[in-house]
Amino acid sequence: MAITLSTGTVVAIASTYGTSVSMTAISNASQAVATLAAGHGVVVGDFLEVTSGWDLLNGRIVRVVTVATNDITFENINTTSTSLYAAGAGTGSIRRITAWTNITQIQNIAPGGGEQQFVDVTTIVDRTQKQIPTTRSAQTIQLQVLDDPALSYYSIVTTAASTAVPTALRMIFPNNSRLVANGYWSLQTTPNVAANAPLTANIDISFSAEPVRYST
Repeated sequence: MAITLSTGTVVAIASTYGTSVSMTAISNASQAVATLAAGHGVVVGDFLEVTSGWDLLNGRIVRVVTVATNDITFENINTTSTSLYAAGAGTGSIRRITAWTNITQIQNIAPGGGEQQFVDVTTIVDRTQKQIPTTRSAQTIQLQVLDDPALSYYSIVTTAASTAVPTALRMIFPNNSRLVANGYWSLQTTPNVAANAPLTANIDISFSAEPVRYST
């Protein structure tokens, strides 16, 4: 058992990306192995945005754990189920995240959504209701920040919000574990104003694909 305090959590937005590189093959494996076009430039530890014919992989942010020429392994991405990841159907492309910009002056981080939804399958002979799981509700994160449009992240978040293009989020926790996700960003440009209190604003991120959690 380990207890981790929130103090020291660092949040960042992807600020630059590399060019798109073709992904010509991807395996069904406990850690998926993708084959990229030559000259991809990917190295171990890179975070990638993946575009894939597999819906459950498409749009996700993944980390590279091994590189063998043009074959790269996506850490913690399990694609063994051919019913969920049809063999041969997962090709597409990747983009390297080449820089991150920290979002500073955060006062509070509030995740939302992700609750399991159920459908009722009770029959007339049942004395107790039965439910089976279906989808999960949309996942979001809200960052409450001390307002300052001069900070370096502000223009990057503004661009992500105005273009409505999914942009990666990275959270590094004090125990060095981390969470990465792709999402749509929204920025409150008119700050909250209260007597004898600092100006604050909210940054909202709605995940466009399933997040990935890494232990280190």
